[in-house]
Amino acid sequence: MTTAKGGDPLQALARQRPEWGSWLALLDAVRQEAADPGWAGAVPRPLDDRTPDAPLLGGTAATVDPGRVQRWVQRLLGTAAAHGGAAATLERARTLEPLALLGASVESDTARVEALAAAAGVEPAPLRAVASLVAMPLLHACARALGPAVPAAWRAGYCPVCGAWPALAEARGLERTRRLRCGRCGGDWHAEWLRCPFCDTGDHARLGALVPENSRETQRIETCTVCRGYLKALTTLAPRTPLEVALDDLETVALDAAALERGYARPTGAGRHLGMRLAARERRMRLAWRS
Repeated sequence: MTTAKGGDPLQALARQRPEWGSWLALLDAVRQEAADPGWAGAVPRPLDDRTPDAPLLGGTAATVDPGRVQRWVQRLLGTAAAHGGAAATLERARTLEPLALLGASVESDTARVEALAAAAGVEPAPLRAVASLVAMPLLHACARALGPAVPAAWRAGYCPVCGAWPALAEARGLERTRRLRCGRCGGDWHAEWLRCPFCDTGDHARLGALVPENSRETQRIETCTVCRGYLKALTTLAPRTPLEVALDDLETVALDAAALERGYARPTGAGRHLGMRLAARERRMRLAWRS
């Protein structure tokens, strides 16, 4: 993804690909909401007794501001509905419970999202798309706060913060250090070359790469014939921001199409179930005493 120095990458991509306008509007809403420092108050403390392969958020309990969650969910649903099509039905989602949708989003629980859609009388497909974004402001806050606590020895293929499968890999810097990046929380962790993050095979004979023409090898598709999974790998000089990871993932959709045509696929759902519990923070009432 290339933009003019100091330019807004999201706006630049919107000018280049106006057909992506509705999705980019949702990502812009995520960017603005994720900048709200209020989400930091919901970041839970990792469990002291978690297993070595458990993400930092695994088994934790987060207390969120119900008003903030409700405003955020309503804003995201309204942004999606404003672009028409099947998403227009989301305007009718008045009975949808915001905290339940946030919980389903945190866990990448598609079945629960579809149940919420049925209960609210809205189309499931657009709600699934919106649900994939609902948890991002909370998860971004978690990654900012907990990123320094990621174990240096972490070797699992899923995100050490939120348990999601990586959106892409970065070959970073002059050393081409391989880093996996989470498209949900922006997590950033070390990974071995020639090892599948999905099934953990290190059999070099079963791992391959597809390199597009004219890419100068700055983009490639890493493939695994054991699990038939694939991962997009991009060359970067520096770590990409969480927003840039999401935009890089979107902008390289041609790589996804090429992988799918050859019978490869990304795993569905999360790499590791979190079991993270959400609770609404109680509002304190202030009493005015009359003397």
